[in-house]
Amino acid sequence: MTDRDPTRPVTVINRFEVTGGLADFEREFSAHSQFLRRRPGFDFLVTVRLVERPHVYVHLAHWQRLSGWLDTVHDDTFTGHVHRVGRLVRTEADQALSVDRVLSEDAAPGDSSVVLLSAEVREDHAQFEKAYAELCRIHVEGRGFGGSDLLRSTVRPSRYTGVLWWRDEEHCDRALGSAEGRRALAALDGPAQVRCERSRHLAYERVVPARNV
Repeated sequence: MTDRDPTRPVTVINRFEVTGGLADFEREFSAHSQFLRRRPGFDFLVTVRLVERPHVYVHLAHWQRLSGWLDTVHDDTFTGHVHRVGRLVRTEADQALSVDRVLSEDAAPGDSSVVLLSAEVREDHAQFEKAYAELCRIHVEGRGFGGSDLLRSTVRPSRYTGVLWWRDEEHCDRALGSAEGRRALAALDGPAQVRCERSRHLAYERVVPARNV
């Protein structure tokens, strides 16, 4: 599964458990995010904050091509940001490829309308991906579903990160509480060990276009 093709898209997933001040972290990380948005090959980023563990943030940076990310990590500005943010957090990082993406509409900023699924597949990856697709199909047929992205790690191919979001908190509550939605979510536990986390949508930011000189 490890794919180092520099022309392929990649998603960099960072989970930050803040051990310092939240305001200090958000200030430093905002500066880092704005730097990323101006880098060649960058596409968009999503930042969420866990509802039950509000000191934990998850950041998903989508790159149009791996080469853009590799060039960025060797930039002095990037390493300076990493040093300053690193003093405030414990970090878990991953790189992944999207294997199933459904895009409909954006989640409302500030709402607890994003669900993160962390899955460790035991053996049958095809079965897990099929069960996940069925979960998405059920939610697509409901109201207010914004979309989904299923990401498979290139570092540990048995690990998946699923991101599902709704237009707003009300629609998310209704979908997660439905009997059909609960059954589809439970079906993922057959082929995989799954952790489900509700999160608050903080930011969806696109690339900043380069200015013509």
